[in-house]
Amino acid sequence: MPARHSKKIVTLLISLLIVSCANTSITQSWVEKEQTKTYKHPMIIAISDSQQTRRIFEKLLVSGLAENNITATPSYTLISSKQKISRETVINALQGTQIDSVLVTYLVSADSEIKHHDSPINMGYSGNVENNMMSDTLVSARGRSSSTDIIVLKNDFYDAQSKTVVWSVQTKTVAPHSIDEVVTNVTELLIQQLLDDNILEL
Repeated sequence: MPARHSKKIVTLLISLLIVSCANTSITQSWVEKEQTKTYKHPMIIAISDSQQTRRIFEKLLVSGLAENNITATPSYTLISSKQKISRETVINALQGTQIDSVLVTYLVSADSEIKHHDSPINMGYSGNVENNMMSDTLVSARGRSSSTDIIVLKNDFYDAQSKTVVWSVQTKTVAPHSIDEVVTNVTELLIQQLLDDNILEL
């Protein structure tokens, strides 16, 4: 294969990768002004009505942190699926452990945004069907509507000792192909932001 074609293919693959990961972004971020402490061992909590999603999210985030030499504990190993995740159950789960912080991720909203698209055949046509001898189907097809899913998650980081929020970000994922895509993109963003803000100690 010619070098020029190989280069084009590589460029195309990189572009596709960027596009596929570009649908998740951080829309809000906050760090406690007096925050100077860094943490070594967070517990990861994903609040979901699906225990499978909870486990996948927590496992993936714990795994990603491990790649950065940070020890984290998924909450499902300390709080069973039969227990309701609350302030009390979290505090009880922390007792006797080396966990110094808690990251809680939960759903803020999951909505569909309706967008109107003009049809490619829209050439400034106006008038009614009878006068222009154009089919009713074609006229009604000038524009179409589509639904785009928008998933917003809040991610709060607590100091285990003071039990107060010291860091928080909100993420928005637009038009995900699956919940797995949401989980993957959000966990990658969270890890990077936690490290950039010096919340976690390498």
